Amino acid sequence: MTLFARIFTTKTLLRIVFVLAATVMMKALSAHFDFSWAKALAQG
Repeated sequence: MTLFARIFTTKTLLRIVFVLAATVMMKALSAHFDFSWAKALAQG
């Protein structure tokens, strides 16, 4: 448990949660607007 606590500090956990939330938001917006980031990047 000490190893777990050492690796996952509050800062790290908050960062992980933030990244996951941002990813979910981008996916939701993409689905809503029928927009694909992969297509947009491929077109340049």
